[in-house]
Formats: sequence, C-alpha cells, structure tokens
Amino acid sequence: MNKCALYIPRPGDKYDAICSGYVDTLRHLGWKTYVCDPRTKFGCRELIEKHNITLIMTHSRYGVRQLPVDTINDNNVVVFVEVLPINSGDLSIDGPYEVSHQEEPRILSSIKSCVVHTSIEKHLWLSYMSGWCNSGFSLRHVPVAGNLLKATPPTCDTVTDVAMVANFSHRQNVMAKIVEPLFSRLTMLNHPYQAFGDEIWHFAGLQYNGPLANKDNILAHIYASANVCPNVHTEHQVTQQAYLNGRSFMIPLCGGTQVSDNPLAKKYLLSSCRVATSITDFISQVVDLASGESFNRQKIEDSVKHVAENHTYFNRLAVLFDAANLGGFSEETKNEGHRAAIKHCWTIGAMLSAKERGVKYEQTNV
Repeated sequence: MNKCALYIPRPGDKYDAICSGYVDTLRHLGWKTYVCDPRTKFGCRELIEKHNITLIMTHSRYGVRQLPVDTINDNNVVVFVEVLPINSGDLSIDGPYEVSHQEEPRILSSIKSCVVHTSIEKHLWLSYMSGWCNSGFSLRHVPVAGNLLKATPPTCDTVTDVAMVANFSHRQNVMAKIVEPLFSRLTMLNHPYQAFGDEIWHFAGLQYNGPLANKDNILAHIYASANVCPNVHTEHQVTQQAYLNGRSFMIPLCGGTQVSDNPLAKKYLLSSCRVATSITDFISQVVDLASGESFNRQKIEDSVKHVAENHTYFNRLAVLFDAANLGGFSEETKNEGHRAAIKHCWTIGAMLSAKERGVKYEQTNV
C-alpha cells in the first residue's frame, strides 16, 4: 500500500490542532500527506488519481460531501471519517450545526474500506450516535490527543504564574462564569499571567496577549513555562462528560500543570491534572498553584510520560489502522510512537532537572 494520504480539514480554526496532530504524525511515519480542500467530488477524484492517494482522513458534513465513492472503491482507498451525532431528535452537544447529514450513513456504507469514529464518549452513543449504530456501523471511539511532535518546549523555566490559550466566541457564558472571575482574582492578587485567544478577552475587560500566531511553534513553551494552566470546556461537555478538548492532553504533554473543569479528565489523565468540582474550587485551585511553591518535578515527569505513552496521535492512528485491518501500519505507528515518547520524556526530564537545580538547560542530542 502506497504511503500517500489526503487530509480534508474541517472549516474553522478550532479544528487546526486536530488536523496538525494527525498530519504531523503521518508525515513523521513517512506518509506523503496532502492537506487541502478539494471543494467538489471532481476535485477529490483528481487528487486521488494524480497522487495515487491510498488514505483519506476527513469529517462529517463538508468532508463527506466531497468523497467520490466510485473512485475511492476503484482505487482501494481507505477512508477514516470523524462523524458527528445523528439521531431521531437532532440532538447535538456543540450546537445546531454539529450534526451529521442524514444521508451520510448511506454514503459511507457504500465505501469498501471505511472507518467511522468519534471523540464523543460511549455512554452518550444511545442518545446522540444512534443513527450510526442503527445503520450497522462499527463505530470507533477515538478521543482527541496531544501532538507529541509539537510538544517540546525550548525550556521549562518559569516565565509567568498562569497561562491560558482559549477562544470564547462560542462559549461566552464560560468566560462570564469562570474565566473572568478567575483572572480578575489573579490580577487583584498580583499574579502575572499570559492569555491568548479571541477578542472576547478584551470585551470581558481582561488584559490579554491577543491571538496566538504560529501556535504550533510556541504553544509548548507557553504551557511549560507557567506555574499552572487552567483549562475549561463548554457547559455541555462538562455536565454530560461528553469528551475532553485537546488542551487536556497537550498541557501535561508539554510539561505543564493543569486544572480542569471536566470530571472526565480523571478517566484519561489520572493524577496528571487537578479536577475542580465547582467554579469556586476551580478558582481556588488555580490560585493555589499560581505561586509555583508546589512544584513537583517527579509528578510532572510522570504526567508527561503517561500522556506520551497513551494519548498522542500515534496512539490514535494505531487504533484507526487496526480498525481498517492494516496491522502492519498499526505496528509501525506504535513502535515509532514509543521511540518518540522515550525521546520526549528524556528531554522534558532534562529540562525539569535543570530548572530544579537552577541552571540553564543545554540541549544535547539524544
């Protein structure tokens, strides 16, 4: 099977991290990977035939509409599709447009080798994903993950007390209920912070650093150089424990310390982050960690190791390859992910050791 893939991304900046995670990992594994929007079935067919595409990764709605089924089957292309809810009540977790089109099960069932997956937790499938389950699909649960290949900071030395990277245009109630009170409290207590995101920060009257440009290059440094990184979800994600966002995995993977508002974090991250039980508790825990007095090198190293070994896009791709009966690619992905995890953990450990000893970290080849 030729290692040539096409990734058709979801529209919108909030999906960039997922796209980067899968694409970076595929390229690391030697896949020639094209990231583009074919716009039409004809455009997608041209790409398949011109570049001998053997793997397509895409999503519900806009992505599925572009799949030329006959060409995919004629060329034995494997397709991975992240699907959205489909059910008789048109229920959704993230809004009215976050549902699959009704014809998607029919389209995808006609593809010879197609794996459908979702990050939504299984306890919600009966209510939200019944349209997929009742259509005979073997739905796979594949959560988001941390991008191991973009998780190494230049140093773990502390730059600020608190750091947060988040947009709130789609969840302004969370800004009003949690984030605004938290950062107002931090300001009152003279804790310096870095905040990156959309203009909702400004509308809330908070100082912020603006949008994060070239975030793949500096995100790891932001998380690793703060004493604590608060992480919030939408109300439905929290109350229904629907799924974790990518920051849940990326913060500890970079060597950061996290406080999460989502109880689901306990399932995946174990002791790798603190989980708040209320808004008051969330604010208290962030303030408690902001001073950096509770720095624990071993706990941070254990958190990095846990995520690096279990929750990166190497892990997620291996699951998808297994589901498509591509055992050889799955085994290669697991082995390469293991090697990358060892190197990453060694590097972060060296940085944390230098920080603990109060010396400058000097990069060496592993």
